[in-house]
Amino acid sequence: MEAIRVERREGLVTITLDRPAKKNAIDAQSWNELDRVFSELAVDPEARALILTGAGGNFSAGADLTGGKPGQGLTGRPLQPMVHEMRVVGDIVLRLARLPKPTLAKVDGVCVGVAMGLALACDLVLASDRARFSEIFARRGLALDGGTSWLLPRRISLHKAKELAFFADMIDAREAGSIGLVNKVVPAGELDAVAEEWGRRLAAGPTLALGLSKRLLDASSSVTLPQALEDEARCQHITYASQDLREGIAAFLERREPRFRGC
Repeated sequence: MEAIRVERREGLVTITLDRPAKKNAIDAQSWNELDRVFSELAVDPEARALILTGAGGNFSAGADLTGGKPGQGLTGRPLQPMVHEMRVVGDIVLRLARLPKPTLAKVDGVCVGVAMGLALACDLVLASDRARFSEIFARRGLALDGGTSWLLPRRISLHKAKELAFFADMIDAREAGSIGLVNKVVPAGELDAVAEEWGRRLAAGPTLALGLSKRLLDASSSVTLPQALEDEARCQHITYASQDLREGIAAFLERREPRFRGC
């Protein structure tokens, strides 16, 4: 039985963490299936946007710490030092963050621990009004992981990130929205419809241009303004040779909505 579900429709790929009885806690099978799917999507031209979500009214309760098969670690590999296990997890989070196409986390219910890392590694986070978030690690005697030590201070202030990390409190969707942890909070009954609308808009966009803009924005905190301007010039040079640029200009001249192909 697969630990995730993958659905594809008109360029939009939806990945659902599918262990509802465990609040979608991420076990070895989940990690390996996510690793495989993220790798496939990165080079699939038909996949133009991604939604990451969870089944059964929750995003994910984080890593499954209840234990896997005897002799295996968190990621299903033979027992090894934890630093190596976490490097495997880190590579999977990084693969999601680096996808050259827009990504959206659709969060309902709990989103804690390493699952927060997966959600924040997405470009956008849409939450229901019953979503709850926690950097739970300190309550387990653990340091941060899942990329949250880097992602959190870039979504919210450093002081607030330390507060969430040190106290490991559960915060509700309203507070998550007020501090900028999520892009938007919607009523639970509207979450699917709004996520579908956002996902379709992302999948219908100029994928090449969006992917380049994503790289520029992600690098913005570590480059100078002159370097950013040079990087923008190079990215724009690439988009000028794209079919989507020609379609965008034609749509403007013909006063209609563009029909981008993502290339």
